[in-house]
Amino acid sequence: MKKILICDDDSGVRTRWKKMLQAIPSVKRAFDVETVGSEDFKDTLTDLEGRRRKARNKKVIASPWGKNLFDSAAILIVDYDLLKFNDYITGEGVAYLARCYSRCGLIIALNQFGENTFDLTLRGNPDSFADLNLGSRQLSNPSLWHEPWKGFRPSYWPMLPTALKAFESRAKELKGGLGNKILSYLRFLPPSSETLPRSTKEFLGSGDKPDDVSFRQFVHDSGNGLRRKDEILDDESVARIAAARVSKWLERMVLSGQDVLVDGPHLVSRFPSLLTGNVSTISSWNTTPSFQGVRSLGIKYSRIAKFRFDKQDWLFRPAWFWKPLSSFAEIAEVADPWWSAERPDFVFAEDLSRFLPRAEAREFVAELPSPFVRRFVLDKESQKGRLAPYLKGVEYVPAVRFSM
Repeated sequence: MKKILICDDDSGVRTRWKKMLQAIPSVKRAFDVETVGSEDFKDTLTDLEGRRRKARNKKVIASPWGKNLFDSAAILIVDYDLLKFNDYITGEGVAYLARCYSRCGLIIALNQFGENTFDLTLRGNPDSFADLNLGSRQLSNPSLWHEPWKGFRPSYWPMLPTALKAFESRAKELKGGLGNKILSYLRFLPPSSETLPRSTKEFLGSGDKPDDVSFRQFVHDSGNGLRRKDEILDDESVARIAAARVSKWLERMVLSGQDVLVDGPHLVSRFPSLLTGNVSTISSWNTTPSFQGVRSLGIKYSRIAKFRFDKQDWLFRPAWFWKPLSSFAEIAEVADPWWSAERPDFVFAEDLSRFLPRAEAREFVAELPSPFVRRFVLDKESQKGRLAPYLKGVEYVPAVRFSM
């Protein structure tokens, strides 16, 4: 079975997290969950630093692939505070070494931004080398591991088993194509490429022509792959770094704005005519957040197939290019803007990944370079207890986004 490794400097805490994960049936069926003790952690980090030095100086002897403990991890879980393990490195530092100098799969960093928070900016943390930043109280949320779900489930969370499979597919896909230009490889062509904010494209490279940056150049030169003085170990590591970092850029800097790419829930929020089910029934709307593929979304996907973002392993969920789609005359709302005048007043709750009646939701303003920044979460005061208990203890940060 695939392996989950847990790193925390408190043996009691890491044992508790292990038991929490093992209590989820889908995790227990698919993964062995192991913890990393102090000596193993020290040896593992020393070995990764050896690989880092070898990349700078080919004469240095370092372990081959498969010999480091982290190489065996399908999912690596690292707490941010590791003071008892090592007084100079944080979980973020471990995530960097693991991503750049090991063969680990997904990296989950815990507690850097709180134990149980919802990010009202929707920007996430693209600078973090973790593939996902969580609070420790969220780690055992079953909705990270399988469908269906109920209660708290931020829209920016992946489905971890699917995301793991997609990551390995991307890394394999890239190994022979590291010279490809990122934007053209991902089919970001005019007019969609022109709608990418400059600040978003600059993540790929600091030069004047981010459109021309290749995967190899991104890893080596951008500062968002390898750090400035670090060097490439081999093509295997370049492919894995690019597969992780570019996908996170797509999720947290491109898709989050819903103005260059748009996913199912936000698409039908604008064009309800694309729903296959009864538009007046909220259950029709709540098919659209699924991770089971485009056919499961309850959307008339064949009608808009030519606008699909077809690099499906690079995003957690199906998406479409918004700019050309928004003027497609075969969509009822495009052909007749008054078509949707009688649409039901449902909104997508970003903290539940489901639609709610507008009266049960609270609006906030995301911090994104996009015209679509007005979003919704559950209004706990309106629920009379129906869904609010699922959000007990969740901290919405920064709270100022509610008042803007």
